[in-house]
Amino acid sequence: MELINSFKSRWDGLQSREQQILRYSVVILGLLLLYLLIIDPVYSSRDDAEQRLHSTREAFSVVQQQAFDLKASLSNPGISESGSFLTQVESSAQKEGLRSALKRLQLSGNNQIQVSLEGASYRQLMQWLSNLNLQGVKAQRVDIQLDRKSELLAVQLLLTRS
Repeated sequence: MELINSFKSRWDGLQSREQQILRYSVVILGLLLLYLLIIDPVYSSRDDAEQRLHSTREAFSVVQQQAFDLKASLSNPGISESGSFLTQVESSAQKEGLRSALKRLQLSGNNQIQVSLEGASYRQLMQWLSNLNLQGVKAQRVDIQLDRKSELLAVQLLLTRS
C-alpha cells in the first residue's frame, strides 16, 4: 500500500505533459509485449507446422512413388530383376559393400534418384558406378568430398535410368 501511495504522489508531482508521455509509453510498451509474448509465438508455431506439413507431404509422395514402383514391378516382373529403380540402386550398393555408407535415396522426378553416401571408399564407389552404368544407370551429377583423416568420401549423386 505504501508503494502505491509513493507512485501516486510521484504521478501527481509530474506535469500534465510528462503524464501524457508516460501514458503513451505504457501503451506502446503494452503493444510491444503483446506482440512479443502472443502474436510472434503464434506465427512462429504456424510456420513450423506448415514446414512439418510440407516435409510430411514430400515423404508421403516418395512413399507413394515407391508403392507405385513396387506394384508395377509385381505386375510386370520383366521390368528389371531387382524391381524398382530405388531397389535396383540400393541392392547394387549393398552388393558393392556400400549399404552402410548410403545415407539417403530420394526420387527426384521421373527416373532420377538423388543419392547421398558418407564414408565410402573410392574403389567401392567406382566399382558401384561402373556396375550401375552396365545396368543402364548414369550419373548425371557427382559431388565428391574427401575426408583427409579417414581417406573416405562423402558423395552426392544424381542418378538417371535410361
